[in-house]
Amino acid sequence: MRRPQISEPKPLVVLSQSADDHDSDSEPKAPSNSWVEHFLFFLLVIPLTLSIFLLYSDATRWHLPDNLYVFVNTYRTSVQTAVQIFGAILAAIEVFAICRLINLTTRIRFTKAPVSLNVLGFWSALSTPTNNFCLPFWMIFATILFGNMSAIISALWTGALTPADAIGTHESTLLIPDWSNISLIKEYPGQIDKTGLTIRETKGYFTYSVGLGMLGSLLSSVNSASPIHGGVRDHPKLDNSRYNYHGRSYGVGASAGISDDNLVAVPHANNYTFNEVGLDASVDCIYNTSSLFRLQVLPQTTLYAARGLLPDNNLTEPEYSVYIGRGSDAIVAMGVAAYPSAYTAKRYMAITAGNYYKELNQVQCAVTFVPAMFNVSVDIQGRNISVNKVNASDSSQPIHDIDPHHNITHVVMRQLELIANDLTSYYRSTLGDAFNASISDYRTSVIGKNLSETQIVMKGMENAVTSLVDDLLVGYASAQLVVGEFSQTTHATVQVSALRVGSRAYVVTSAVITGLIALLVLGEGLRMRWWKGLPVFDYQDNRALIVAASRGGKAVAEYAEQLECKDLGRVPVIWRKGDDSWDHGEISFQPMLDYPKEDIEDAELDRHHAGWI
Repeated sequence: MRRPQISEPKPLVVLSQSADDHDSDSEPKAPSNSWVEHFLFFLLVIPLTLSIFLLYSDATRWHLPDNLYVFVNTYRTSVQTAVQIFGAILAAIEVFAICRLINLTTRIRFTKAPVSLNVLGFWSALSTPTNNFCLPFWMIFATILFGNMSAIISALWTGALTPADAIGTHESTLLIPDWSNISLIKEYPGQIDKTGLTIRETKGYFTYSVGLGMLGSLLSSVNSASPIHGGVRDHPKLDNSRYNYHGRSYGVGASAGISDDNLVAVPHANNYTFNEVGLDASVDCIYNTSSLFRLQVLPQTTLYAARGLLPDNNLTEPEYSVYIGRGSDAIVAMGVAAYPSAYTAKRYMAITAGNYYKELNQVQCAVTFVPAMFNVSVDIQGRNISVNKVNASDSSQPIHDIDPHHNITHVVMRQLELIANDLTSYYRSTLGDAFNASISDYRTSVIGKNLSETQIVMKGMENAVTSLVDDLLVGYASAQLVVGEFSQTTHATVQVSALRVGSRAYVVTSAVITGLIALLVLGEGLRMRWWKGLPVFDYQDNRALIVAASRGGKAVAEYAEQLECKDLGRVPVIWRKGDDSWDHGEISFQPMLDYPKEDIEDAELDRHHAGWI
């Protein structure tokens, strides 16, 4: 079907004019451009300011104050509801600002060039925003997307405003052992009335006779020295703090549960960390088949002497100690030089054992103590202590030797001999059983790894001796803090549970969208000279639409009749102002200069018209 040829219409309706309209001296009314037209643009200051604040808070890692933290955690549901409502309001401001921008720009465009009724409906749908299912398909699709933009922006604002869990920090101090005075650290005799100073309180039992006074705890630790599944070893701290070490203690971390009340009292504290200098004890065990440290029977049939020279013994003072047993089969004797040739960082321990513990016989271990800096992390909620060695190059603090004369090293090693003697009964060695348990657990953990029995025994013994030495060092550190009251202050960083506003991805995305909208409004306002030529007529107002159409006469209706009321969306119209006023303008039919004379598909024509937006 060919498109009817329509000539340029003549005015069909002549508007009545008042005397004032005929007054040649009267000035034509200016277009509508009051502050009311731009009110929604001013509201953009709210989301724009909030975006800047959120970006700043994210960059500076700002957290909610403590009272707000408590409030949010107490009323999580109500706070989330309020956030969603506020996010919807912010999204509405931005979306309606875009809608208003479209409305103002297209209203001016409507006065300059004709558009089809489809395009006019499309503009109206975008300015609301709403869906108009009478439009062509692609316009419907575009209005649906645009209509749901508010929900998308609202969701982004909700993510940017929702309080999220975070970790805050609080700087404080902690008392740790001071090793400048070690006068109370010495080898006390095993007699009950000869033990070192001791204190028993609610936080635990603390003594300078660590090897004898804490036998039960030490023995339990040796029993679990080799994790049966080959993972990281967890073992309890030797007091009533209920803390566990995750991995080795290296003799540090004694302050946890003892002198950290000020850190635990920090609101919402989860964890704290600090650096502490200690002794890194490395253990290396071998079978020394030429060992001179052996069991000898004494004239009393139930007494046996463990005697002989060790690698670091003074040649004139061999090691000597007496054990009791119903024969030598159940004896496990440990020797540590009471009179070494020199007090050094490397000390030796040798074992001589009877037939019941023959795997342990002639085991010899060298223990080397090296001063090192350790980072101690205390999990307050989980009651765990993790200790990690800090490389000297990475440490900002000097590593001073807490045992320059190796007196602590000597006393710690001598505790091994006292423990072995006290844990040997008439029929068995409890310490020997603990050593065997460590070896057996290690054997279980390495099944299928093709290790020799000697390698298994040596590793199990190394684990056991390491456990003993670490725990002994912690015991003396605790005694320094509680019994001797020798302490010094160190810096500690407390990690606390906190809340921050929003997640970074949502904060940045919302800020970018808000900034783009603000730039779009600013750029379009400058381009359109702040919509200086804006007419009073608004195609969204049905009242104005009907009045303006009636002023335009019958041309639109006649053209629609010629189309036989089919495809009304293709009818071209334009807004024209009255002779002297924007208030008395009209919507009239006007053929488009480039309107094709042959049949054109609807979709192509509508795309052509929509390109005038």
